[in-house]
Amino acid sequence: MEAITKTAIAMWTKVQEKTLPSHGGKLSPLQSIGIAYLVSVGSLVAHNLRWKYFLPTLLGQKARKLPLTKVKASGNIQYISIILLHGMWHDKSFYAELQEILSKRGYTSYSIDLLPGERFTPGGSKEEVVRDVEYTLEDIEGPYILIGHSQGGLVVQSALQRSEAIRKQVEGVVLLGSYPLGYTPPIWEILKEKENMYSDLGYLFICMFGKLLNVRYTKKIFLLPSTDEITEETSSYIGKLLKAPSDGRITMTHFPDTPKPMGHIATLVLGAGEDIIYPPHLLRKAFDERFPQATHKIVPKQAHCFRDEGWQESIAQPLLHWLDAQVPDVI
Repeated sequence: MEAITKTAIAMWTKVQEKTLPSHGGKLSPLQSIGIAYLVSVGSLVAHNLRWKYFLPTLLGQKARKLPLTKVKASGNIQYISIILLHGMWHDKSFYAELQEILSKRGYTSYSIDLLPGERFTPGGSKEEVVRDVEYTLEDIEGPYILIGHSQGGLVVQSALQRSEAIRKQVEGVVLLGSYPLGYTPPIWEILKEKENMYSDLGYLFICMFGKLLNVRYTKKIFLLPSTDEITEETSSYIGKLLKAPSDGRITMTHFPDTPKPMGHIATLVLGAGEDIIYPPHLLRKAFDERFPQATHKIVPKQAHCFRDEGWQESIAQPLLHWLDAQVPDVI
């Protein structure tokens, strides 16, 4: 994989130097998007197949219990569980600090690892991931509130559409820096934004290999420009993302879905004010169509992954306020 990656980078660097001098060595937005979509469908899946999982997938692999981290509530215990689902290139550790915040407020939480690297295709299909989440939740007493970040939010939405067992136990949903299921990307509107993720080779690399290209692009799409990527904590965080297995099938293939509105489910759409992947102001209408009861909050001075300075307090205030409102009799 490393050799292929280096070859791909070298090839595209030559293309840029020879054919795009007027763009300073960068692909134009239209060129980047056009090429990316042409290669994404075949390349993302075919190039990143994990053949040791082929036979179990072909034979219809049974649902499996997913690894999880449970953090018990401290203080005044609230009798509702919080289920946390991570996004692309992350794992259950993404929510470690948030789980401590929830615990102090009286919430028991479960952060589930979706095992994107242990599936035949990059990150697996919606069907198999939802199946595994449903099976895992059988061991967790409801009711519960589902929280999903980015692709994890798409898994949450897919679970509501596909699993009656999950719907029966859900008291509420939090979509954290996520995207409306089945909504065609407003590419032209996104390209008008000051910054976007598309007009960069890093996006093409994601489409081809399901992985992040380098530190520069990872910081660009996940963190604020002001965040220092060389600190020990941030450097370790980015390094882990760059080593993560290929992922993204769910994110890149959910567009044909036609989800039914979930008008009966209380929903918090918590967006990052500086999110260049999923700008919250461009997605509000689509979320409202899917979740008519949605409450929208935008966290200022945070990028897509909510890992910039002050993120704990920025997220805690709107999230805990909303959660407490779902169980007012316990506070």
